Amino acid sequence: MRHVDVAAALTFAADGVTAVASAFNAVVLLARRPGERTLRRRHALLVLAIVSGGVAVQAVFAQALYTAHRFNVDVAPFFAAGPWLASRAVLLAGTLLLSALILRRPA
Repeated sequence: MRHVDVAAALTFAADGVTAVASAFNAVVLLARRPGERTLRRRHALLVLAIVSGGVAVQAVFAQALYTAHRFNVDVAPFFAAGPWLASRAVLLAGTLLLSALILRRPA
């Protein structure tokens, strides 16, 4: 019988659940029908969808890095500027748009 590393399994599962839940949130937020919502509310839903998508991408990136490390695969490509920045671009965009919404809101 093989020994299961519970901590590794929980770490992998946490990133997996985060990725799936965040992707689900992004899809649901993007699929909502505008109806009578204001333009500000539609923008807010879009920003939340982008942030959720960014969290999903980050979780997948972290899970891939962790898995590569656990299986002794070269992790150097994960730390190259291209993949590193690409994995964070969506979350950065969402965060900046959220800041813009907050700053634009009347006091």
